[in-house]
Amino acid sequence: MSSLKSLVAAPVSKLRELAGRLLGTYRAFRHSNNPVYTRLTREGWQFWFMIAFILLGASLRNANLLVILAGALIGMIWIQWRVCTRTLANLSVARRLPRTIQARRPFEIELNVKNPKGWLGAWLVLVQDRLVYAPLQKSIHSASQAIQLLFLSIPPKSTRSQRYQCIAQRRGRYQWLGLEITTRFPLGLMRAFLQQKSPEYLTVQPAIGKLAPNWSELFRKRDSGNRQRQVRALSDEGDFFGLRAYRPGDSKRWIHWRSSARRDELVVKQFQQPENQELVILLDLFEPTTNDELVKKELASIENSAVEFVATLVHQITSSNIGSVTVAISDATPTLASRVAAKSQAYFLQDRLATAHGCSVSSLGETLTLLEREHRTVDHLLVISTRAMPEHFDDSQKASQATLGTSHAFWRSIRWIDVRGLEASRYFTPAP
Repeated sequence: MSSLKSLVAAPVSKLRELAGRLLGTYRAFRHSNNPVYTRLTREGWQFWFMIAFILLGASLRNANLLVILAGALIGMIWIQWRVCTRTLANLSVARRLPRTIQARRPFEIELNVKNPKGWLGAWLVLVQDRLVYAPLQKSIHSASQAIQLLFLSIPPKSTRSQRYQCIAQRRGRYQWLGLEITTRFPLGLMRAFLQQKSPEYLTVQPAIGKLAPNWSELFRKRDSGNRQRQVRALSDEGDFFGLRAYRPGDSKRWIHWRSSARRDELVVKQFQQPENQELVILLDLFEPTTNDELVKKELASIENSAVEFVATLVHQITSSNIGSVTVAISDATPTLASRVAAKSQAYFLQDRLATAHGCSVSSLGETLTLLEREHRTVDHLLVISTRAMPEHFDDSQKASQATLGTSHAFWRSIRWIDVRGLEASRYFTPAP
């Protein structure tokens, strides 16, 4: 008799131990940092209504078969909950972005879903990604549409990836609202979802427009008679040392006709640029206070044109290896990027231009002070502004007294470009 009791007690103890482990696993799962939540679908609610109807009929008719049927249906609900929660457990999604993202140009985002489980795969997994425009100076963020990607199967210990294209219409800072992973596998009675929320931001750089072939005239000095000096273009300064392929915008005077005829393609002369060539650009953003929404949109368009103009100049200068450029940004937080010569340095400058926004209080004086501390003397200062030149800038001495508090200006010549006028359109065409 005692041996019989021991034989019966052994399986019972094992069942209790197994139940305890399952309960512990369930509690740890529910209290984890990133638990999987479930919600009944419309079909699930209809299924429960059918179970309730069967149980009501079983109680009225005293039919055991209906009770067994209801128990089988409840077991299907439990299988649905167990499979869909375990399917999403431990899944992780990684987002891969391109290094450079420009406004109004399509870019690709790659989502990689990793399944680290050793034996259970994942099926019919839907990944939703959301991105909103979140500028620094605004507390209310405008919503954007969500992107949904369906992964049919993710085997154990493997990774699956998909890509989608986006277009950011505006430059500036964007925020990811997090990834949401959902599934209704296998019966569709319940939807399980797993959220991955992390404060990630994306910076969209200004769109790069097109410069006219005579863009180098912006950096030429003007004599006292307000006429441009007859000097060579920036790309034609220095000693001739080689040939390169013709690019749109090159002057016809640079074409080496004898070599072009021999190679059966246009080639131009390449000149050794002087090492001390430095170009200085000041971006002046000023936005007057207004409550008219139409006026605000117009001011925002003018501001974007000025920023894209400077961004295009920086891109052209750093790509052509004609020297270095210093950009001073006069906005709510004046900034100075000094002697940018390589594309890697220009990348951080383009990010700063992406978040540049004007304010109603001009910071031009503070920006000029930063510029004077870095460059004691500026040979030629190019100003790209959203407004006309102030009156005190007509005279260098008055300008320095009004903005810097000194008796003389640190620039030898200055050229002020108002993006609202026709002069800017002679040198720059915005990207479509």
